Amino acid sequence: METISLKIEGMSCASCAGTIEKEVASLEGVKSSSVNFAVETGRFEVHNLSIRDKVIEKIKSLGYSVTGDEKVSNDAEKIDENFYKFVISIVLAVMIFALAMWPLKGWPSKSINWYLQLVLCAPIWGWVGIKFQKSLLHFLRSGKSNMNTLIGLGTTAAFLYSLFITIFSDFSIQAGLTQKVYFEAVGFIISFVYLGQYFEEKAKRKTTEALNSLFQLSSKNATIIVNGDLKEVKIENVKVGDLIRVKPGEKFPVDGKIIKGESAIDESMISGEPIPVSKQSGDQVFTGTINGDSIIEYRATKVGNDTFLSQIINFVEQAQNSKPEIQKYADKISSVFTPIVIVISIITFLVWFFAGPSPIWGNSVSNFIAVLVIACPCALGLATPTAVVVATGRASLKGLLIGGGDIIEKAVGIDTIIFDKTGTITEGKPSVIEVNIKDHDDSILKDVASIEQFSEHPLSKAIVKYAKEKGLALNEPDSFEIVKGKGLKAEIDGKDYLIGNEKLLNENGVVLDESLTLKQVGSFVFISLSGKHIGSIIIGDKIKVSSKETINHLKKRGIKTWMITGDNEIIAESVSKELGIDHFIANALPLEKSTQLEKLQADGKIVAMVGDGVNDAPALAKANLSMAMGTGTDVAINASDVTIVKGDLSKALEFIELSEGTMKIIKQNLFLSMIYNTLLIPIAAGVLVIFGGPMMPPVLASIAMALSSISVVSNSLRIKNLI
Repeated sequence: METISLKIEGMSCASCAGTIEKEVASLEGVKSSSVNFAVETGRFEVHNLSIRDKVIEKIKSLGYSVTGDEKVSNDAEKIDENFYKFVISIVLAVMIFALAMWPLKGWPSKSINWYLQLVLCAPIWGWVGIKFQKSLLHFLRSGKSNMNTLIGLGTTAAFLYSLFITIFSDFSIQAGLTQKVYFEAVGFIISFVYLGQYFEEKAKRKTTEALNSLFQLSSKNATIIVNGDLKEVKIENVKVGDLIRVKPGEKFPVDGKIIKGESAIDESMISGEPIPVSKQSGDQVFTGTINGDSIIEYRATKVGNDTFLSQIINFVEQAQNSKPEIQKYADKISSVFTPIVIVISIITFLVWFFAGPSPIWGNSVSNFIAVLVIACPCALGLATPTAVVVATGRASLKGLLIGGGDIIEKAVGIDTIIFDKTGTITEGKPSVIEVNIKDHDDSILKDVASIEQFSEHPLSKAIVKYAKEKGLALNEPDSFEIVKGKGLKAEIDGKDYLIGNEKLLNENGVVLDESLTLKQVGSFVFISLSGKHIGSIIIGDKIKVSSKETINHLKKRGIKTWMITGDNEIIAESVSKELGIDHFIANALPLEKSTQLEKLQADGKIVAMVGDGVNDAPALAKANLSMAMGTGTDVAINASDVTIVKGDLSKALEFIELSEGTMKIIKQNLFLSMIYNTLLIPIAAGVLVIFGGPMMPPVLASIAMALSSISVVSNSLRIKNLI
């Protein structure tokens, strides 16, 4: 099987994606069809790539455009266009309202007033709202409709009717047409729909940013060694077997095995752990990791799409293009509602035309317009966006950044949460946890910090920070030497110090004093003075203050908690026990995190993932709901649904509470928007006349439509009280 990937534009809702999927899947030679409305891409499995032109032709015949091969893109221009058109439309609509309702109603005369409204409304209907009119034309040609179709039909009917009685006023009076124009309804309907689509595009844009962030992790060039000479080449020209040199501070351009050199390498993008890993000849290095303090020469073993980073990129890309099980309430309702309303409006016209009293044209057209106006899905279009606007605004004030209504929906029903450890449950940076120095003499700690301040190692920085917090004034050592991968040798005020790991002390004949061992779990830094072990410092990653309380609340809600970390078994078990986490997995690589997550999903669990590093990106992209710490990497933030701005874990619980409450209100909004239509469509069609009642003039239909929108907006404002 071959895969055709395309960038598709012109989709207005999820039902558009469904239509493309169904129609392309019907083509001979197409095995499967998947269209992602959120990122505007389509992936089609075919028996032969020669069918590509037929696939594109079919998509175009449905009224959509294919701009080329699928690629990571930036939707900023589209977002700006939606907002730009909304501003133009709403400004003109308010001006029309002033002429139609207040304070300029009837000014300077009825006929001139209507012409002024027509001039203001024409660009809204014919330019700003042109895509709705195109959708209507496509419906007339193909019979396939979406939410835009009803908007196009309602606004076109209202505009053309108003245009006719404005230009042919005398004739329309003779024909018995109701003398009421609906220009203001056209303006407000199109304005509100564009407002909703503006927020929708903002949410969609975020889905492509994760891939861009991942691409930025890799180097663009590499320095290879050819016959002893250094040569800089583009990354795509590096081949397996090439000998590559990487200077301190540079990124490793491809995966490989060290041939020469020893260095501490920052692999936080893989493991999530902030402490560099000491590596030497024979050890593996990975694309995007950062070299520490020495020159490394290594042999390329994997390049291009085979590198570890590329695997992560491909995984995130596939996860984002897979379709989550999210119910698009408004789109699903409109897919059924639109054709039903069209049929009802036509039946209404025909019944009044052939069986109604005089004036035949007046009653037929007026009731036809009334049905379309009252059924126009303005409130339906606002049901989700208004709730999303209020929810996202409230969330941002609480330190939560969320992308849109579909993300809010994702938190409903979560029964399992997976946490990364470093930077999520813990602070994510080395800190001094315990100090045990003989006689508790601060002068020793002062000497140690004075020496450590000349090292860039994270453990050294933690000790220096600890000493400064205690108010110790640091000096400069008389001599200073870095022992790679082991620690420091220094002399200060005539005293000889060794500061580092157990290997450093053993190699220098220093015997460890068992009375100076520490109980805490973490990285040990031993201190030797004049050949004698006099102290130990343990450095670890402190647990955040909010972590324990948050996990307790989640467990009370019946949510199972997991911790999956790249850290070792001892530390993982210690943190898990302290916080009462149900399950933990240690020494996990990025794809192992996502694999475990998928196992839980396969067991029927609805899983949320909370993380902060590049190593969490695959799992974040695959989770039912993903939350990233704002204090973490851009990749994790972009691959997630929710960003917790200040890294406070308690905000994860707040989002779940906000989500559940918001979804209830969205469902109420959909009910409110539909109840007006359901109850008033028959009245607009004139059913009350059968029982001796009045007909509903289109002006009342317009008012009823406005009331449905007001009720939806008012209900959405209640979200402010949820958290």
